[in-house]
Amino acid sequence: MTEIDRTARNRVDTAVEALTDDAVAFASDLVTERSVQGDEAPVQSRVRDKLNEIGLDVRTLEAHEVAGIEDHPEYSDTGEPYDDRPNVIGTREGSGDGRSLLFNGHVDVVPEGDAEQWSFDPFSGDVEDGKLIGRGASDMKGGVAAMVYALEALDRAGVELLGDVTVESVIEEEAGGYGGTLATVLDDDAADVDAVVIPEPTDFDMWIANDGVSYFRVTVEGKSAHAAETDNGVNAISKLVPIYRALEALHDERKESVHDDLFEQWHEHTVSLNLGTLHAGEWASSVPDEAVLEARISHAPDETREEIHDVVEETVRRAADGDPWLDDHPPAVEWFGWRGSSAKISPDEEIVTTVQDVMAAEFDRESHAKGFPGGIDSRFFVNYADTPAVCFGPGDYNIHGTDEYLPVEDLVETTKALAFLAMEWCGYELDERASDLDASEAAE
Repeated sequence: MTEIDRTARNRVDTAVEALTDDAVAFASDLVTERSVQGDEAPVQSRVRDKLNEIGLDVRTLEAHEVAGIEDHPEYSDTGEPYDDRPNVIGTREGSGDGRSLLFNGHVDVVPEGDAEQWSFDPFSGDVEDGKLIGRGASDMKGGVAAMVYALEALDRAGVELLGDVTVESVIEEEAGGYGGTLATVLDDDAADVDAVVIPEPTDFDMWIANDGVSYFRVTVEGKSAHAAETDNGVNAISKLVPIYRALEALHDERKESVHDDLFEQWHEHTVSLNLGTLHAGEWASSVPDEAVLEARISHAPDETREEIHDVVEETVRRAADGDPWLDDHPPAVEWFGWRGSSAKISPDEEIVTTVQDVMAAEFDRESHAKGFPGGIDSRFFVNYADTPAVCFGPGDYNIHGTDEYLPVEDLVETTKALAFLAMEWCGYELDERASDLDASEAAE
C-alpha cells in the first residue's frame, strides 16, 4: 500500500474543492433523468459523454451481447429487453505496474411512488440548503458522480496512478443486476482487476458481505362455489392459512438459529422471511378457488440458495400434510424473480484495510466492515470473478422513500475518499508539469 505524501494530499484536496460545483452539477443532471428500469439510456448518455471528456477509453455493453448470460445460474428475466440499455465502461491505463482498481455504480433508480407525497419534484436535481434533492441523489447517482470526479480531481492535481482504473456505470441493479453488473463480469472483454469499490450509500462504512435473496410463490388450489352454498366449495384462503403460519414460524426460527457477526453487530438479525403479497378470490359472493402467496427469503453467506429452497419447500409440504384436500391438491412452490447469491470477503482483505486506512488517516473516522441483509452487486465480482469487492460510499438519506436527498458535503467527502483510495491502492506519482494548481495554495 502506498503512503500519500502531504503535497499530493493537499493537491487532491484542493482539486476536489475546486471541482465541487461541477460535480454537483453533474450529479444534478443525472438526478433529473427518470432512469427507472428500462429507461436508463438518456442518463447513460450523460455518463458516457463525461467519461469521454475526461479522457477515458470508453465502450458500451448491452446485456444481450454477452453470450450465454441467460443460462447463468444468477440470471433472471426481468421482462425488459436490453436493446438501447447500455452499460458504460471507461478505462484509464496506469503509468506503471501498480494494482488495478474498478469503480462500479448503478444509474437506475426505484420508482418515485406517489409524487404528491414528496415535498419537491422527485426528479428536481436542485440544491437546497446544501442538499442535492431528488430520486437517486443518495442511491446512487451521487456515488456515480463521486467516482467520476475523483478521477478528474486526480488529473487536475497532477496525480498519475500507476495501476489501471476502470469506471463502470451499470443498469438494473435495483432489479437484480443481471443486465448490468453481471453482464460486465461475464463479458469476454471484462477488465481483470485487483479490487472493486462500489460507492453505494453506506455512510462511509463498508459492506463486505451480503445475504442471498430468493423470491417464491405458493399457489393453493380450492374449489369455487356460490356463497349461498359455501360448504359445497373449498376455500383456498383457508387452505393457505396453515402454510402462511408455518412460513411465519420459519422466519422466527431462522432469525434465532442463523447468525453472522458481520450482520448482527449492526442489524437485528442475519436473515429474514417476508410474506409480501397475498391474492385470492375474484368476487365476494364466490368461494375463492385459488390463493397465491408471494414472499422473499434470505440466506446467510454460509448457506446456499439450494439449501434454503429445500427448507421452504419442506416447510410448505409439512404444513399441508394431513389435510385430505391438500393431499390430493398439493400446494405448488415456484421460485421466480430475484435469485441473488450471498457473498462474503474477509475483513482482512487488503482492499478493506486500505479503505479503513484512508478514512482514518484522511478523515479521522472509522470505517466499519459490515454485512448487508440483502442483494448487492458486489456479489457478482466476489462469486464469479474471484475479485474482492466492497460497497463504500456516502450516507443513506431517504433512499427508496419520499424526499430522497444527498448533502453536498457527503458528495465532496466521497469524491476525496475515492481519489485517496485510488492513490493508496494503485500507487501514484506526481507530474509537476501537469498540475494546474497554484503552487502556494497546494503547499498550504
